[in-house]
Amino acid sequence: MKGKYLKGKNIEYDGSQLRPLWAFTQHDIHGDSVVFFRGPCNVKEEYMVDLADKKAGASIYSPDMLHFIVEYFGLSMKEAVLVQRLLVTSFTETLVEFISDDAAVEREFDNIYGYPPTEERRGKLSVSVATVSPVSGLIHLGLNIKTEGTPAVTTGLEELGVEQIDGFAVEAVKRFIKELKKLDEDASKVRPAY
Repeated sequence: MKGKYLKGKNIEYDGSQLRPLWAFTQHDIHGDSVVFFRGPCNVKEEYMVDLADKKAGASIYSPDMLHFIVEYFGLSMKEAVLVQRLLVTSFTETLVEFISDDAAVEREFDNIYGYPPTEERRGKLSVSVATVSPVSGLIHLGLNIKTEGTPAVTTGLEELGVEQIDGFAVEAVKRFIKELKKLDEDASKVRPAY
């Protein structure tokens, strides 16, 4: 698994990036990858892969997010969802090290929620979806940085006291890649049971 941060580029995520070989065709990254960047989020209806969101007429919008696009080759739908859960778990664990002492975060399935230090409310920090293409599992994870105009009760990394946005993004991706590498190692060191 390779990671590439498109640092300094402001790219709007509209859902069209969640397609097979996007990392290779757009950024010359061949194989399993996590490409991440910062920019607004405004998912167009034709690119919505979550049919429950589409049927509900949901609006997926944020003025400023960190976006993580994962492509992992050869996954089934259920495996893609499991990798998504591992991604969200890795990011939640990393966030604990970057938020202010009086803020909190928690994972609930494929979502991350945050509790800003000055408020009692819980806000949704993330949007995430996993799907498959004919060749790969595809995952998008977006984390709010700013929340003005979002269509739900949300919180952002800035509200949670994350001062090193770039540092957090890089560290979270490193942790996720390390988890996948260890998964492969652990799966190859045991014999089958009879």
